[in-house]
Amino acid sequence: MKIDRTMFLGATYIVGLALVALAMLTGRFAHLDVIITLGVEITLLYISLFRPPLKRNEIGIMILLAVTYYPLSVFFGIFSDMVVVALGGVAIYVAMTIRVELHPTKALLGGVYSAGLFYLLFLIVQGRGLYLDIWMALIIQVILLYMSLSKRPPGKSELAAISALIITCLFLSILFWFFSVIVLWAIGGLILYGFVRAEPKFPLTKRAMGTGLIVGVVMTFMGIYLALKIGLVFLVGAEMLGAIFLGMKGRYTREENAVVVTIANTSSMVAIGVLLTYPAIAIFDLANPLFNTSHVAYDPMMTLMFIMFTTGISAVFGIVLLAPFRNRFESEPWPHVQPQAENINSIGSDAEARKAVGVGLAASGAWVGATKVAEGVSGSALSTIPRALAGIAPALRAIPDWIGLSNSPMIAGIGFFVGWKRAAVMAMGSVLSILIWIFLEGADGSVLYASHLKRPEILYVALGLFVTVILGDVVGSKDKNLTPEEVQDEMKVQDDGVVMVETPHKSDELARILRVKEELISIETFKEEVREIIENPREYMRSRRGQIPPWIAFVSLGLFMIVGVVAFWFIKPFMQSATEALEIHWLLIIFGTPLTLVSAYFTARAISETGMLAGYISDIIAIPAILFFRVTFSAITTFMGMLGAIQDAAIALLVHLKLGKMTGVRGRDILKAVFIGTMLGTTVGSLITFQIFSTYGFGTIEFPSPAAQLFGFLVLSLQGIGNFELPGVSELGIDNPLIAFAYLIVWGAGGFLAGRELNKRGLSPISLVVGVLIPPATSFTILIGGYISYRSKQVQEPTPLTDHLPQQVEIIDAGYTKTSRILSGVVAGEAVVTVIWVMLSVFLFI
Repeated sequence: MKIDRTMFLGATYIVGLALVALAMLTGRFAHLDVIITLGVEITLLYISLFRPPLKRNEIGIMILLAVTYYPLSVFFGIFSDMVVVALGGVAIYVAMTIRVELHPTKALLGGVYSAGLFYLLFLIVQGRGLYLDIWMALIIQVILLYMSLSKRPPGKSELAAISALIITCLFLSILFWFFSVIVLWAIGGLILYGFVRAEPKFPLTKRAMGTGLIVGVVMTFMGIYLALKIGLVFLVGAEMLGAIFLGMKGRYTREENAVVVTIANTSSMVAIGVLLTYPAIAIFDLANPLFNTSHVAYDPMMTLMFIMFTTGISAVFGIVLLAPFRNRFESEPWPHVQPQAENINSIGSDAEARKAVGVGLAASGAWVGATKVAEGVSGSALSTIPRALAGIAPALRAIPDWIGLSNSPMIAGIGFFVGWKRAAVMAMGSVLSILIWIFLEGADGSVLYASHLKRPEILYVALGLFVTVILGDVVGSKDKNLTPEEVQDEMKVQDDGVVMVETPHKSDELARILRVKEELISIETFKEEVREIIENPREYMRSRRGQIPPWIAFVSLGLFMIVGVVAFWFIKPFMQSATEALEIHWLLIIFGTPLTLVSAYFTARAISETGMLAGYISDIIAIPAILFFRVTFSAITTFMGMLGAIQDAAIALLVHLKLGKMTGVRGRDILKAVFIGTMLGTTVGSLITFQIFSTYGFGTIEFPSPAAQLFGFLVLSLQGIGNFELPGVSELGIDNPLIAFAYLIVWGAGGFLAGRELNKRGLSPISLVVGVLIPPATSFTILIGGYISYRSKQVQEPTPLTDHLPQQVEIIDAGYTKTSRILSGVVAGEAVVTVIWVMLSVFLFI
């Protein structure tokens, strides 16, 4: 067998040398391509006859050199028949020497990367050899092809390197302006290799990760949809969808479902982290080409790059922000995590639960699908009733399309999880909105909702209510003083009769406080820990029982600040007008970023103790930033969006670490799942956000973006105060500024008083804010779901879970009675159909 191989290769390369000699005889003896081919053929002939077959790593080097030679020959203009002879000789040697198992996975990946490689070479021949995206993709494809055919399945270090390479490629392509479909293709190749070739251990199995990605797309779209629609996000049903998909692929396990929920909810939280602020640019800053499709400088690829880049760097550096303080939250009740963990633990093989969710999915999907088809056939909008019936009764055109009932099963389902009290308060806000339309806008049916929402009366009422929420949280914060029993435990009687009380810290906190103090102050401890982490990270984490040192959080923030300063102070890749680059002052990044840690910490405390939170990081940083730095609207909005994404990623890890502890999943597996969810939210979430914007816009009847409306008005108010102007005065048409001032203050005071009365009665002022800012058609549909919730409670008392995650995100569990399971399916069903519809529009119409 060896003789046959040697004879075949020897004869092959003798023929190759004959072709080289022929080329030299025709006058090409001084050409570089002929000389290189001569060297290649002589080398191959020698190693074929006189040396044993090359090893796999040597063959890999040979393949890499051959593949590199092809584009270089095209680039330098020496590509010819001699180049083909040289490359053909290498290919024959590899084919006759290497013994690659024809494993289906290897064959699949080899075919995929080979096809990609030849496509890139084709692009180079077509004249795109000078583009950085082509060369980046070419290098990645060569490496992946070699690794797919000759390397073992990647371990943890290789997967970490692949993840780092994905992030690096994404950020470099955006910073240096060569982000393109080719870059996304190369990144997709890396993800495919890691997912297909890896052999993960339970519970982070391939089916768990695959299910998490599928459910994550649905939940991410649903989160973005609701954040832009009503300003509140309800992460409902991820565990039920996970159980259904896992049950289809084998036996259900609670650990895998916890991974699914972690990936899905993290993706949604990261994606919506920027949605409090970015729509405000589209609504209030029309000079910015990033979010104005009619602007002469609008570039859709640049807008997608902006969303993806800012979301990505914020989420990646924010993941470990609160991880060092994990033990601080271990003993807290976590009222929204416990019921969700109980559901995951108890679902098992509950066929009735899967059936109930399936019924809701089918019904909702069929309704929404039929509506989409009907809209496409008729050419008219069917989003609200009675406006949808205007073709039958023309008199209904006098009613705007934002008044009535929304034709959305998802919105009605959400009303069930909101609860009847909150739904009723939202409806009260919408009644006020309708009264303003009737008495101040003359009941004009042609008034667009975007114009209606910008009326100063509405915004000042919302601002007054918002002040009530802030003051209520400050006054109602948890008292951390010791109880009499705790004081008694801390008392120690000395020999001289003196009583010593160890305050202000509780005894169970002293060890942690002393350890944190040592870690923060001791340089030697810091150096030793860095050395241990570098040498053996697994052993280090095992010795610390999974506890990350506090300095890791500061290093993460430091890296974020470095990237932010480089991107938005030096490079400035994005524009905020036709002639002006988007610039964030480096001092604002340096001094504003650390406040994220403070905001995230207290936000996490609110979640862990009460199940509710309201993050006011925008108020903490926006006020001094606008008054002292005089930053532009786009700059402060972008910075606030990035800090919001940091906070969301940090809280996502903390929340799911608790979930993992209650479902038997190790912290490091939760961390990996959170990272996967972060990547999903950064890529797919950004794409969904961009597609919704480019299709419907922000601040429209479809997506009014109420949270962004309030944020934008807050920023404009601060800018107006800095210029000694009261926002909204110029829009009233009142000549006397004092009267206009008094008029607006009355509206703001009315909102404040209304919020205070709601607080006294145990109701939510933030619900009234939402009701004022969202279309009445939405809030009245929510009220239908609230009524269903009220009726359900008359039969069986559910266990509600309310959790305002960052920017009013809520995770709610209603005990999963049959009704709640069906409505969970209803909510997810519309999300699924709408995701499919949006994706089809991406590929068919763009």
